[in-house]
Amino acid sequence: MELNELSQLTNLLLQGSDLDRSQVRSSIDLLVNEETGRDQKIDFLEALAKKGETARELSEFVSCFRELSLDPELQEFAPRAIDLCGTGGDKAGSFNVSTFVSFVLASAGVPVIKHGNRSISSKCGSADLLEAIGVPLAPDLKILQEGLEELSFAFLFAPSFHPAFKHIAPVRKELATRGIITIFNLLGPMINPARPAFQVLGVYDPKYLEKIGQALQGNDLTGATVVHGAIENSEVAGVDEITACGENLLFGFGEIATQNVERWSPAKWGMETYPFEHLSGGDLSENLAIMQSLLDGQAPKGLRATVAMNASIAFLTCGKTKSLEEGIELTDSLISDGKVKAWIGEVSAFFKKYSQ
Repeated sequence: MELNELSQLTNLLLQGSDLDRSQVRSSIDLLVNEETGRDQKIDFLEALAKKGETARELSEFVSCFRELSLDPELQEFAPRAIDLCGTGGDKAGSFNVSTFVSFVLASAGVPVIKHGNRSISSKCGSADLLEAIGVPLAPDLKILQEGLEELSFAFLFAPSFHPAFKHIAPVRKELATRGIITIFNLLGPMINPARPAFQVLGVYDPKYLEKIGQALQGNDLTGATVVHGAIENSEVAGVDEITACGENLLFGFGEIATQNVERWSPAKWGMETYPFEHLSGGDLSENLAIMQSLLDGQAPKGLRATVAMNASIAFLTCGKTKSLEEGIELTDSLISDGKVKAWIGEVSAFFKKYSQ
């Protein structure tokens, strides 16, 4: 493979041509090769972004980077497990809804294998919040397995499982400073190395809903729901999760199967529409306080409704419930009966014994 092959592939993209399977794989081999020139990598990613990634190209990128990831050895749990995450990038500054929803599902006994990172586009990322309640970011594989057995939960800190990304990170950072969104802004949530069978994935831009859904389906997930929340009366155009603050757009396969992107208002869940300010988050200490208010039943109504709506989608996606209404009721009971709060306490105690 010649290093100048990436320039040749870039020229194809600039001509508007889509890449076939072998060309995508060649481009990835060159992108993760430290000997490939930085400018070549920048030109390729910029050209791909300008052309627009097809679902087939995105699917092949997902497949390749899953192959390049380190194996967390969680095959025993993957067929029943779910991941809940978002692409980020909406710059909304909202609370970590998908992280809290993952607590709700795990407290109900649904195996959650969450794949995430520290904050990139917000003040507090999933890893920041998880670390604060005692979850280690780089535990032994044995601890990950035991966590799933005892808590129905494991967190895979992305930098620990994707060594190939280190040769792309500087290029991504430079493109980000220029305001260029590349395929790597989409890939992170799609390449969970444990390959859980189910996923709820939020996107910051609705144009990616169907494309990401098709790419996930092409990588053998049993069921997935890709979501975007459009916000009414707000400076924020939309967010990478379902909300009770406006219309929601969904594309899914499996239990929630759609032919095209569908639009669901909060009324679909029997909810009112609330101001987006109800979802406001902050830094780590502020988000911990918001989480406590959710556990104590004191959170803003819009946030409580948003959590229930997202949890109901996740429960339905993985087959735990048979309807949105059942998911709403289950979520309400798990929080009001103190099961989620107790689960968080069990998480802290479980990991504390390994840190001593």
